[in-house]
Amino acid sequence: MRKLLLLGGITMSFIGASIHVDAQTRYMEEVFTDAQITVTKDVTYGTNVDVMKNTQLLDPAYLVANQATIVSEMTTLKTAYQTGSPIPTTYYLPYAVDTTTKVKISDLKMDVYEPMTSADTLANRPVIVYIHTGNFLPTGVNQGPAGSKDDSAAVELCKQWAKRGYVAVAANYRHGWNPAATGPTGEIIRRATLLNAVYRAIHDMKQVVRVLRDDASGSNTYAINPGKIAIYGQGSGGYVALAYNTLDKTAEMALPKFTNPATGASFINEAIVGNIAGDDGLLNMYFNNGQTTEIQACINAGGALADISWLEGNIEAPMITVHAVRDAFAPFDTGTVIVPTTGENVVDVNGPNMFIPKAVSLGLNDSFKDLPLTDAYTASARSKYGKTFNNIPSININNPVVIDNNAEGLFALDFDLNNGAPWEWWTLTDLQNLQAYYATIGITIDANDIHTKALLTNPTMSKTQALTFIDTIQGYIHPRIMRAMQIGDWQPLSVNNVTPNNAFTVAPNPAQDQIRISSENGNMTFIQIFDVTGKVVYTENTNVANRTIQVGHLPKGVYILHVDTDSGTNVEKLVIE
Repeated sequence: MRKLLLLGGITMSFIGASIHVDAQTRYMEEVFTDAQITVTKDVTYGTNVDVMKNTQLLDPAYLVANQATIVSEMTTLKTAYQTGSPIPTTYYLPYAVDTTTKVKISDLKMDVYEPMTSADTLANRPVIVYIHTGNFLPTGVNQGPAGSKDDSAAVELCKQWAKRGYVAVAANYRHGWNPAATGPTGEIIRRATLLNAVYRAIHDMKQVVRVLRDDASGSNTYAINPGKIAIYGQGSGGYVALAYNTLDKTAEMALPKFTNPATGASFINEAIVGNIAGDDGLLNMYFNNGQTTEIQACINAGGALADISWLEGNIEAPMITVHAVRDAFAPFDTGTVIVPTTGENVVDVNGPNMFIPKAVSLGLNDSFKDLPLTDAYTASARSKYGKTFNNIPSININNPVVIDNNAEGLFALDFDLNNGAPWEWWTLTDLQNLQAYYATIGITIDANDIHTKALLTNPTMSKTQALTFIDTIQGYIHPRIMRAMQIGDWQPLSVNNVTPNNAFTVAPNPAQDQIRISSENGNMTFIQIFDVTGKVVYTENTNVANRTIQVGHLPKGVYILHVDTDSGTNVEKLVIE
């Protein structure tokens, strides 16, 4: 029998294709249990300058005025870090507590999720690095309910990846920018500090990848395959993942929108924050350990690409995107990033309706472009290609938006205005506990206000809803990750599994009250109907060659009919009028 997940009355297929519990496929579905997963918390992967502990470090004038002191302190820090010597505690204390040093640092932590060695004999497991959301500020301080490796969605996704057989790594990265800047120079300050925040986060994620590969070249603590590493960015982390995958030239940071109009120089000063690889720079402690930062797949749920010109087809990994068409903060098409709390403009970016078709045209997604319609997620994604969507948020230039016909790798979600991240969930109690914690260190946040405002962009928020959409994400991305990284049973994901159309009929189509399904290649064993969001609206185990199904109660629209037979699988678009 097919493995199903029942969530709040909604039945979601945990896998696609024609894979059954008695023939579980690693990576495509969960092959380990919760009890067979281990989590190693708070592993230090690096140490670096933390501008949240001295926000004056965000100000170029402060750096100039204190250059001699900062250079001296950074020399001390870099020497200690690279030689493994102890770093004086004073550098870790916030400037508000200790002013004996101007440079302040933090240890960067990651959590590693993996199948236990007692349950998993594979010694070269692929890795997915999770990059969290949070608007580049700490949870609560960012006026939102998420912002760390410990977010509910982060923990859930990483556990599910580990149960599928991956090693999942959720890493915190450095926060810090000035979204509240106003006045004549406000937009410049917002843009400059945000771009540098993203740039530091890219360096942190590259450090994670280098550290994992370095460990794999020695003791290989987590039994990983260093040649099979994917990154997954969610929300703000999506910006980081996409920039990680595409930024490879200094000139790309000198486009007009990335340039200070007063000086003509890029907002990203490599002499200060380090080069693209993550090395050097005055306020950067990372150094080249000889390991590559190359990745084999880039996945994002939300976020956008800093500029479409960065995508050139030379260094980039295959790209997979899940994005809500009416996301209020990350443009689906082409538009402007805004400060969530104030609505102020920051910088123009390109959404997946722009960069995924370009990735396809460059051949980046060739490894999975021929995936057949053997699962509802692929069928649902492709059913939206070429479709027109109205009521698009004003952060996009175009309204309506037409999804490109050549968008293989893009799963577009059709939600109401501003609903952009239904896979996130939180509780008011969590926020109240956070409020109490911040009060002990002199920071004031309003848990109730944050909770109420967050619900405006996720009005039906619940754990049940989040898990349902996480199932959709998993169902869509894993066949593509498997093909992109050539892991597991990736080769059988081919058109040979599809039943020929002439051996299968559904009529009438379009339908109003009922449909008649007939198979000439053996009995039908399993029937499902999905709406275009991937939600199952009908499911049945059967063993007949002909079946009549009532559909008159379903809302008018496009659906995906998925049928397994004795000899294969068929997927058809069904229209209900």
